[in-house]
Amino acid sequence: MAEAIALSLFAAGYLAITMEHRIFVNKAAASLLLAVALWIVASFALPVAELRFFLAETSVDIFGLIIFLLTAMTLVEILVHYHLFDVLERWLRSRGWTTYHMSWALVMLTFVFSAILDNLTTTIVMIQIARRLFPKQELLAVGALLVIVANAGGAFSPIGDVTTLMLWFAGKFSASQIITQGFLPSIVMAAIPSYMILSHIHKKSRIPVDCDHDFHPSRSDRAIMLVTLGSFLLPLAASFVGLPPYMGLLAGLGLVWVFIDFAKRARPQNTHLQASIHSFLQKTDIESLQFFIGILLAVGALHALGILHWMTDALLGSAPSWTRLVTAFVGLGLGSAVVDNVPLTAAAISALEGVSPSLWTLLAITVGTGGSLLVIGSAAGVVAMGMIQGMTFMKYFKIAAYPSLLGFLGAVVVWAVQYKLFL
Repeated sequence: MAEAIALSLFAAGYLAITMEHRIFVNKAAASLLLAVALWIVASFALPVAELRFFLAETSVDIFGLIIFLLTAMTLVEILVHYHLFDVLERWLRSRGWTTYHMSWALVMLTFVFSAILDNLTTTIVMIQIARRLFPKQELLAVGALLVIVANAGGAFSPIGDVTTLMLWFAGKFSASQIITQGFLPSIVMAAIPSYMILSHIHKKSRIPVDCDHDFHPSRSDRAIMLVTLGSFLLPLAASFVGLPPYMGLLAGLGLVWVFIDFAKRARPQNTHLQASIHSFLQKTDIESLQFFIGILLAVGALHALGILHWMTDALLGSAPSWTRLVTAFVGLGLGSAVVDNVPLTAAAISALEGVSPSLWTLLAITVGTGGSLLVIGSAAGVVAMGMIQGMTFMKYFKIAAYPSLLGFLGAVVVWAVQYKLFL
């Protein structure tokens, strides 16, 4: 009885989340209400000790993820404040490249930055730069491609995408495993659509060298940028010594914070160095964090009630074969074009045991890049739709659906070849 009620509540809650713009209920609010409702159901179905065990287990996992994301968002806001991306735009303009070569430069930078920062932030920043560089028609093509490449770059990095971060925190693979096994598939996922979409970009028109802003970073600015960028490597260092990754990122934020405070004392005059870390924290996307908390708590309740294991056994059997797991993970990736990849990943983490790190790497690749097939399939696509005038569902579909599908299938094939040859 409790299981049926929980499934009905989850279906209703998830429908409310997907129809956010039609029913005018914020998806973060819907996810939080759904989570509480499911745990209330669990409280009636489970003994108190068992309920507290599952709730504590879920809460610990959520704590690490949210602290990591909040810290990462703060560091990104610091980079924005110190004009790293304005400096990058001016450097790109100074090259004197054509629109075609500029497009490839943005693609490569997007791939790299999405692995270091995250795919959503990188999409926002790169589209902001692209809007200043490209005319409207070419901006649609470049913007759609940047969404695909940002998702691809985030898929092979343990910190590049929320779903990859979730799998890393859950111990499904190590940082070195996702990087080494996911890099080539991610390259293919980015390269195939890039070649197909950029072949239509005008190859001779040049980007104007003049820039709208004239910011020249001081030595202190450059030092803060370098320390902040270096902070994103500390989670890897923390994991190597047995500490959770968020400890490394917290150490990075602390170092940046101290560095900024010393820079303020060295330059007491009123400059942008006087900005407070508190102001950066206030600019972080708290709404997204609340959505993640609600979804992960809801999936945790389904796990506590045994629903996820029941569904897994029904779909895959008690001992699924390699072929069935690969098919299921590819299917989850394609499904992430329609259904948010966070609950899909959370459900797989909670329900599946004894799966090799290489197969979890495949899941990271598929759910991380499958959302690129449709503009509504990833947060990066939804943001691009809001930032680029004329970027509609159908316009993106015409530009990007077929290239991203070929890239997705190519990435799966490369992963499978790697698996058979080296693993």
